Amino acid sequence: MRTWMARGAVAGVIALTLGAVACSGNDDSGDGDSGGGGPSITARDFEFDPSSLSVSSGESTITITNEGSVEHSFTLDDDSASVDIEPGESQTLTVNVTDDAGFHCEYHPDQMTGTLTVS
Repeated sequence: MRTWMARGAVAGVIALTLGAVACSGNDDSGDGDSGGGGPSITARDFEFDPSSLSVSSGESTITITNEGSVEHSFTLDDDSASVDIEPGESQTLTVNVTDDAGFHCEYHPDQMTGTLTVS
C-alpha cells in the first residue's frame, strides 16, 4: 500500500512541475516588447522609460503606461499620432513611421522627450 501511495505522490509532483513549466510563458528577452506585438514605454514622474524605442518601418503598435500621478501624452513630434494617458492607465497607439522620429508629452514637452528608431 505504501508503494502505491508513494508512486501516486511522485506522479502528482511530476504532473504539477510539468504543468507549471508549460504555463509559465515568461519572456525575459528584455527588448521592451509588451507581449502585445509591439514595444512598450512607461511615463513615470516626468520622463519616458525607455526614452528610445526601436520600431519596424511602417505601422507599429506601441503600448504606453502611465505610472505617474498626473496625466501624460505620447505624441509624435510631427503630430501624426497622439494619445493621452491618465494616471494608472495604459493606452495602445498605432504609429506609421519610415524614418527615425521624435516623441514628447504635450503636457511636459521640455522634460518628456524621446526617439523612435526605425530598424
